[in-house]
Parts: sequence; structure tokens; C-alpha cells
Amino acid sequence: MNEQLLIRLASQPEQPISWLVYAPLTADIIASGEVAGVAALAALAERLGRRNVIALVPAADVVLKTVTLPAKPNRQLLQALPYMLEEEQAEDIDKLFIAHGQAELQQGQYRQQVAICQRERLQQWLDWLQQAGFNVSRMLPDALLLPADTLPACIELQQQWLLRLDSWQATAIDSAWWQDYLALAALPQLTTYSPWPEHIVQPHQAAAPELPLALLARGLTATSFNLLQGPYTPKKPQNKTWQQWRLSAALAGGLLLAYLLQLGIGVWQQQRQLTQLTAELQTNYLQLFPGERIVNLNRQLQQKLQAAGVGPNEQNFFVQLQALQQRLEGLPDVKLDSLRYDAARHELRFSASAAGFQSFEQLKTVLEQAGYSIEQGALSNDGSRVQGTVVMRGKV
Repeated sequence: MNEQLLIRLASQPEQPISWLVYAPLTADIIASGEVAGVAALAALAERLGRRNVIALVPAADVVLKTVTLPAKPNRQLLQALPYMLEEEQAEDIDKLFIAHGQAELQQGQYRQQVAICQRERLQQWLDWLQQAGFNVSRMLPDALLLPADTLPACIELQQQWLLRLDSWQATAIDSAWWQDYLALAALPQLTTYSPWPEHIVQPHQAAAPELPLALLARGLTATSFNLLQGPYTPKKPQNKTWQQWRLSAALAGGLLLAYLLQLGIGVWQQQRQLTQLTAELQTNYLQLFPGERIVNLNRQLQQKLQAAGVGPNEQNFFVQLQALQQRLEGLPDVKLDSLRYDAARHELRFSASAAGFQSFEQLKTVLEQAGYSIEQGALSNDGSRVQGTVVMRGKV
């Protein structure tokens, strides 16, 4: 599925939560809205949960800093970052989580981007979403997704002004304090994507007003940062569609083999060979269906084949599916999203995602080497994964 679900969380559970369904390939806004608080997330998950979920959290709760390193960053230096930052923090460093951004070489020195957040608050955000039924793939501060142009950029959202000053400097200011903040910051000029308050004197350029989450959604492709690192790294979701098809293919393949063995029994007349084949068939059947008792093996096999949806004209599907499965085992970064089979054309159409364009080329090559005709559709990159469709036709 190419749609993304953005959920902008708040600092407190009773505060409003904004959401937006966005199609990055076409930049279309599918739907948007707001729920009253964390208690309403479960109902939202029932409606929209089967999408790639990206959580935005208040930039006021995440401190973005740049740390000068004595050498090129490596594992040892990154592990020492908490001790380098400890004296600057107002609370126990063990209660804080430090996520790593990019490292840049500037004037002969390496500067490491870091994001600092309370572990308790980060876990609370995750709990809100996971308990509601969402699987979160990314989490990042909301203001970090504002356009990073020559001027600082700002937009008003949920009684806060989000402000991005440069590539790794962003924050959020309560609307009631916005005028005081600007007076202290003395910014020469900024770009606003929200209507500007008439009572606030501040040099600014007015961009076309936009829906806040729509503007932030477009910034997702400009950064690869993810607050969910280390112990908070998302587990790779199991591809339920592929699991279901793989189970059906394995079941049908096993049943087909067992059925062919059953047919072969009639050919052999010698009692010794008959006994041996029958025992092998029973063993295969019990491996596929442990716990079942064999009464009439031939009838039971036919019933299982019928239940698996295997008809006389559908064996090509399982042959193609088995060939696809074998090639995907050598390409672990390719994940199937959906499958559809056209029996009239002997055509297996599937959509998939991969870490890069090269993986799709490798898949096309190995399938063609296996004798299949492959038609590859347009590929797109949503920032973290490459997505596309492939049509696999019967052997040429």
C-alpha cells in the first residue's frame, strides 16, 4: 500500500491529535482530521490502521543539538555521547534517550547531529499508538519537516507555532508566547505558511497557506532521520499477504505431491512397493496435517485439495508461485505487498517493495533466467523503500 498515515501526537493524552492520509507518489491528500485525544486512537486505528504509520511528536519535547567530535564518528564515539552531553542536561542522563542524526565534516571537524528526548515520554508515545493498534515505522519531531530554505520557516498547529531555523534546529512555541519569543530571537526575516497575526510585528514572507500536516508530509522525503533507534527500533512487520499465499502454496504443493504419490500406488502391483509407497504417503500427509487420523487417505487428500482451492486449471499458479518464492529467498530485502493471478492469461501480478532499484532488477533477472516473461511497471521511491509492480507470465 502506497499511502502513509501521519499522526501528530501531543505532549498530554487529553490534547487533540491530528492525522492525515497522504499518497507520496502523487502528493495527494486522501483524508485528514482530528481526534479528541489518546482515547480516540483505537477507533481511528480500526478505520485507517492498515497503512504505513509515521508519528510526528512535538518539537518542544525533543532537543536537537550538534556535537563536535574529536574524530570521525564510530561506535565507540557514539556510545560516549551521553557522557559528552551529561553536564549540559538538567536531568539524569540515564533518563534521556539520544538518537543519532547525520555526521558532517565542517572545517576539518566532524559534527554529529543528535536528538535528545526523555525515555519515559518516548515510550509513552509508542504505548499510545501500539495499544491503539498502530504499527509505527518512523517517529520524528514535527518542526523538522518544515521546508529548509534560506529563511526560517514556521506554521501554526494546535495552538503552537512550529519553527525550523536551519537543517538541524527546530522547535515549537505556544501561540501565547510567540510574540515574546520573536522579540527575543530577533530573527531578521522568516517565511510563514499560516496567516500572520496582525498584532505581531515581525519581518516575514507569506507563503500560500497550507494544511499543516500536508506541508509536513512533503518534508518526509527530505530527511531520513528516525527517532526510533536502538531499543525502540521498529520490528520488521510480517507480510501477512505473503504469509497467506505462501501457506496456500506450500499446502497445495504438498497436497499435489501427496496426490501424485497416491496415483502412483495404482501402478505398482508388488505388495512390497505398495506398502512402501503407502507408508511414505501417510508420513507426508501427517507432516502436513499433524494430529489428524487417517481413515480414507484418498478421500481425505481430495477434500484437502478442494479446500485449498486447487482446480484442474490452477496448477500453473502454484508452479509460478513456488518459482517466485524460491527466487525471493535469495533477495531477503524484497517484500511482497499483494498478489493477483489471472488464470486466463497464466499471469501472476504482484506489488512489492525493496531497499533499492537494484533489487527489482535482480528479481527480474533471476525470474527471466528461470524462463518466465517479466514485465516490470514503474518504480517509485517514498524515501525509505522503492515500490513497484511486476507481471510474471508463464514460461516462454
